[in-house]
Order: sequence, then structure tokens, then C-alpha cells
Amino acid sequence: MTKIQILGSGCDKCKKLAANAKLAAEQLNLPCEMEKVENINQITAFGVMMTPALVVNGKVVSSGKVLTPGEIAGFLATPVCDCGGQCTSSETKMTESPCCCKTPAESTVPCCGTGGSEKKSACCCNGSGKKKFMTILLLLFIMASIGFMVIKRIKGRSSVTPAVRTEQTTPAVSQKKDPLTVYYFHGNQRSMTCNKMEQLTRQAVEEKYAEELASGKIVFRSVNVEEPVNEHFIKNFGLTGQSVVVSGNGRFEKFDSVWDLIREPEKFLSYIQGGIKKMMEKSLPK
Repeated sequence: MTKIQILGSGCDKCKKLAANAKLAAEQLNLPCEMEKVENINQITAFGVMMTPALVVNGKVVSSGKVLTPGEIAGFLATPVCDCGGQCTSSETKMTESPCCCKTPAESTVPCCGTGGSEKKSACCCNGSGKKKFMTILLLLFIMASIGFMVIKRIKGRSSVTPAVRTEQTTPAVSQKKDPLTVYYFHGNQRSMTCNKMEQLTRQAVEEKYAEELASGKIVFRSVNVEEPVNEHFIKNFGLTGQSVVVSGNGRFEKFDSVWDLIREPEKFLSYIQGGIKKMMEKSLPK
């Protein structure tokens, strides 16, 4: 029996994805077990950063968008290999190995995701070769960036005269503290719940801390983490979906309980405002 899991907070898009998955299974007359996973720790264990997400037999096949019944049917009708791809030939059938296929006239052929050779009409994990290529490119880019930074730092140190070093280390030089930043993080797909959460977060800041906003001591930012320039926030703050984070001078705190308070605006505002007050006491310049 096929097991289908819907990962998400229970928002409208999560419900829509669940309904589409059920419809796809009914169209295929496919016996299946449906499960909705709303626990944030369980969702994180799947490695999912954006919800809603679709999991088929333990494999994440989509995240951050609502698939149509036809798209979901493609994943249900075609076996999913361990490497995340699908058998490309309609004549193939899965063998005992979850990442190998064989045709009626051929012996078992490993899919390209495991390093095996690819034959005509044989199973091949779609995209696995591309993933390896992209991984190599990413590693090369990281190594080149590190090398560039090391060279730049060495050149910078060699160009600084002793007089400049002495001036920089004198007690008279003061360091300006950064403003306290209130972030609302979201993805490309925006639901009514997502928009409401951003609205309440902005309201919490503007109502209570209008003077701090005007003076620049507090900054509010709405950030799309699916834009390449913002992807580093996912790792920096350990994000798994829409979230509110308050950060300043090397400290930050996540306010994940906003999901539980979205239907209670007064408690939502009080929760955010109280958190900002605590962070101000620790981070803002006196």
C-alpha cells in the first residue's frame, strides 16, 4: 500500500494539497494511507524547509507548492527510487532493489543515481546526474570563495602600516551597535495565513515601538528566503518555514509560537512585543 504524507501547519494550501493527493489516488484506484504531519520537529526531520510538502513512501517529492492532482498522480503511478528520481520507461518494473529496474528482455540495470551504466529502456533516476554535477560546482565555488577571501585578507594586512594598526587599537575608537531587526520570513507561495502573520508582526512593531522605528533603533524586514540572495537566512536561523525572528548584535530569538496564536491577534501582538522588549534590554545601545 502506498503511504502519502502531507507536511505542513494545517494552512489552506496544506489542505488543498491533501485534497489533491486524495483525488489523484482515487483517479488511479490506488490503495493508499494518508497522513497529515503538522509537528515542526517531524517536518524538520524530513529536511523540508518550505511547506506544504508531499512525501510518497518516505520520499519527499515536492515542497513549497501545491501540486495538481495530475502532477501527484505522476509520482503515485511511477516508482520512486531511493535517489529521488523515477523510472523513465513505462515498460520497466521495480526489482527487489529500490533503486534498480529491469525490462522484460534485459537483466537488472542499476540506475544512474548509483553509478551504474544506463541502457535503452532501462531505469534511470531522473536528475541524479544533474544533482551530482551541481554539487561539484557548488564545492568548487565554495573553495574558490575561501581562497579569494584568504588572499584578500593577506593583502589587506600587508598594506596596513604600523601607524594605522596603532590608531585602530586605541581605546578612543568606539564600535557602533547594530539596530534590532524584526524579520518576517516567507517563501514564494503566500497564503492568507502567511499574509496575516506578516501583518500582525508589522502591527506589533509599529504600535509599540514607533519611536524606535523612526530613530532607526529597530528595523522591520519582510524577507523571501527562496530568493538566492536571502537563502543564507535559512541556515543562520535554522528556518523550516514561515517564521518571526528578532536579531541584534550577535543575538537572535525565534518566535515559533506565532503559528499557535494566529487566530488570537491580541495574544499574538503581546507575544511579539514582549519578545522585542527582552531583546532590546540585551541588544540595543543604552
